[in-house]
Amino acid sequence: MVDRKQHSPEQILALLQSAIRDAPEFVYQEQLSENDIRWLGRSYALLEISGEISTRVNFDTARKALNTYNHDRQNLLMPLYDALSRMELLVPASLQGAFIPAGDTWDGYAALVKLVQTSSDDILIVDPYLNSDIFLHFAPHSVSNKGIRCLTAKRSSNHSELLATNDKWQADEISKAHPVEIRYATASELHDRLIVLDSKEVWLVSQSIKDIAKRSPASVTRADAELGLMKIEHYEAIWEQSAKIA
Repeated sequence: MVDRKQHSPEQILALLQSAIRDAPEFVYQEQLSENDIRWLGRSYALLEISGEISTRVNFDTARKALNTYNHDRQNLLMPLYDALSRMELLVPASLQGAFIPAGDTWDGYAALVKLVQTSSDDILIVDPYLNSDIFLHFAPHSVSNKGIRCLTAKRSSNHSELLATNDKWQADEISKAHPVEIRYATASELHDRLIVLDSKEVWLVSQSIKDIAKRSPASVTRADAELGLMKIEHYEAIWEQSAKIA
């Protein structure tokens, strides 16, 4: 059995969120793929370290029922949600993040707005598919003393709109209270979607801001200290080398 003591509640919570987000469809009477089998194995091991025997038993029962008359994907997910709820009670509220079901765009935006409303001196947003939503839905809520820095990639599909909205924002009085600076990096340099607070806290966002939870489940989770430091160093270096939007 996997030793739970080797994993913090924060780590287990993040792994559970990831497992639920990445759950395969498990279509009835379709042969399991290698990815399906690997997900089943990882999820079972994850329930082992979550500590409750009942969730593991229920998951195993649902796993064995796949492609039988009792086939039910929901029965696979319910033990994971039960474990998720228990871990949320063990993790400080400031570290919990959020798991947003598909279609729940309101809670998706709310989770991100909560981050930009955090008292801070500096906020860095990395999102290779950033669009004008950053000005419409997030920048006005920022309380960061130095405003928001946004690192994205130039794309023909949204460059004109993003540039026009940026120009209008900079010309308006609101930009004095809520500064925003956008820089373009090459798409190949941007592998994440994340929000960094004061170069200390890194929050990983599973989808681009403009698409949060629109068509599939999304999550907002805090990176552990070691991973967070790596992300900060990587993207701060890219920021320094990147050009302002133009």
